[in-house]
Amino acid sequence: MRFDRDSWRGLAIFALLIAAFALKGALIAPPRTPENGFDTRRALERLQRIQGDQKPHPVDTAADDDTRDRLIAELNALGIPSRIQEVEDCSGFPKSRVVSCSRVRNVIATIPGTSPGKHLLLSAHYDSTPTGPGAGDDGIGVATLLEVASILKASPPPRPVTLLFNEGEEYGLNGAAAFVHHDPEAKQVDSLINIDGRGVSGPALMHETSDPDGAAIAAYASSALRPYANSISTDFAKLIPNSTDVVFYKPAGWTLLNYGWLGNETRYHSPGDRIDALDRATVGHIGGEVLAAARALASVRDPANAGSGRVVFTDIAGRAFIHLPLTIAAVLLGLLLIAALVLAWRRKALGKPLLVAFGLVVAGSAGGSILGIVLSLARPGDFWRAYPLIAYLALYAVLLLVMGALWARVGRQLDRARMRSASWLLVVLLGAAASFALPGATIFFLLAPAIALVGILIEERNPMGATILALAAAVLQFVMFGEMLALIEMLLIDGPLWAVTPLAALAALPILIELEPARLRPALGVTALATLGLSAAALAIPRASDERPLGMSIDYYREANVGTANWAIATKQAPLPDNYPGRWSRGTLPYNGRTRWISKAPLFPSPVAMAKLVSSEPAGKGRRIRIALSPGGANSVAIRFPESAQVIAIGLPGQAVPVPTEGEPAKPALRCTGRSCEGLVIEAVLGNARPVTAELYSTRFGLPPEAAPLIAARPRNAIPQYAPDSTITRSHEKL
Repeated sequence: MRFDRDSWRGLAIFALLIAAFALKGALIAPPRTPENGFDTRRALERLQRIQGDQKPHPVDTAADDDTRDRLIAELNALGIPSRIQEVEDCSGFPKSRVVSCSRVRNVIATIPGTSPGKHLLLSAHYDSTPTGPGAGDDGIGVATLLEVASILKASPPPRPVTLLFNEGEEYGLNGAAAFVHHDPEAKQVDSLINIDGRGVSGPALMHETSDPDGAAIAAYASSALRPYANSISTDFAKLIPNSTDVVFYKPAGWTLLNYGWLGNETRYHSPGDRIDALDRATVGHIGGEVLAAARALASVRDPANAGSGRVVFTDIAGRAFIHLPLTIAAVLLGLLLIAALVLAWRRKALGKPLLVAFGLVVAGSAGGSILGIVLSLARPGDFWRAYPLIAYLALYAVLLLVMGALWARVGRQLDRARMRSASWLLVVLLGAAASFALPGATIFFLLAPAIALVGILIEERNPMGATILALAAAVLQFVMFGEMLALIEMLLIDGPLWAVTPLAALAALPILIELEPARLRPALGVTALATLGLSAAALAIPRASDERPLGMSIDYYREANVGTANWAIATKQAPLPDNYPGRWSRGTLPYNGRTRWISKAPLFPSPVAMAKLVSSEPAGKGRRIRIALSPGGANSVAIRFPESAQVIAIGLPGQAVPVPTEGEPAKPALRCTGRSCEGLVIEAVLGNARPVTAELYSTRFGLPPEAAPLIAARPRNAIPQYAPDSTITRSHEKL
């Protein structure tokens, strides 16, 4: 193996690329200290007092009553009077066939402005799931609102600012819906900042806006100190099922900004979501950005007129923020595409060079994807949970190996200038295609390609200048894509691993084609060793740690009408520990579609839900029925109707929520959580007049005493996630 200057250059570039993939998380690191006076220490001290013993405090429970009392005490200490809005609410998610009910008690307080006007609403929820104390979700939001309130009270804003600490977010966004639909103060609001997150670390991501977003982005651009936001995330927020309070705020037509964080989701909705797990930098960044945005929005008399139309935007490593009207960005991308096509045609790069560039991206993506699938087959479950970077680096290494090997084989017959032109044409082509599906992606394909195309244009007159511009463009593109990759890795804690590979291949392409293909053997050899080492490490390291525990929820499930019972354990497909008590097999149970480990269980007493038909009257070709529910002593109750019932609407009497004719789940359902579910009367409008047999589910948080051996055998670094250990009983009722 001969080492010359080109060989060493290739080896160095491959090493730098792997290092860049490893260090890209630094691109989304929040600042250690807020830059505008937000006091992180004081915010966390308030949160500690509010959460007290840090027990779970779900909606409509005595624990949430205590949390609310301590929250009001903090507002009183700040000299900010508050009131409670108490409402029974039943609400449904868009496109979902589930309606959720709970009695909520929203805490509302207003800081007067120096002059009258419409209100800016700051919103966070103070309830938690029954699984954990919710220090991150949404204790950070509560602490932020209190600290921002203390600062704004000392220096009043021009317009009034209303604080909404809502309840019931975790079981159906009931608090937000109740405020929008029933509280008169909602009519005084014209702008909103919502705060909610998934995890305990990471930067303050502004990930959703009002639509169109021009006015919201005008406020964000003028106020953000360390911006982390991009218009791809806001596009995704429209496409995927959204579960933040903004679902009910958006239809109100307010100018809104939605802030969140994503770091270490293994703590999300779990006992690990504790104050000591919070990253102080995250709390400070959220607080500082919300304070800045609140000052900006409260200073504008009519925020909706501060901007208009659709805007595309992105930050660059949290240090710069660029935004353009979508129309202008689309025109610029079109001009870049035309310029790239003309330059590629002039350099005869539209044939084999373009095909090779496309092949490099496809081959690299395929190589990384195949390795991800192989690793998942070799080690089922989220094996990367404790140390995700190692698994991702294995994919990035094999991606570079495959792309480099292909380039070494076919690149010798291709002129570098032609390949440079073909590669940037491919970047612009793929950017234009992505922008059709996600218009917010347009902004990601303007800056770097423009720089590269200038270099290609001057290449014949100034080869050195062209190379410098090409490398500058490649580095800028990698930074922008690398930041996106870091966010995707953070978001996809459950995988699939391969989802990052197409973007990673596109990020690497402009750099790889600058290398001498005939001198890549040393680089490929070292990269092959790195791939093997990283893959072996990904298969060998522990799948969970104290900082990033394994999700492991245990259920006792009983069929009341049949007389059978099962233990069920959700581990995200991870195997149970060796010598775990019982005989287990994979399967599903009627109460949830998730694959679990299932074992037969003895029959123990458990709460049984009940439904009593209160009234039934004709409604079109079907009927309108009212039903009194009882959880039978459990914490929550759910009623699920068969598809043959043809449910049209379900909810509170006179306020039934329309149920989509298609969607998930197949069987429409209503669930109620909290003390007020006992005796709750609901109304269902059915398209079928015949009697139906409904399924009833009671859920009690906790397990029977006989589950003690299963709990004791749970690994030390495994905890319930998304749902607590529960006792679930199914029964049936003819209605």
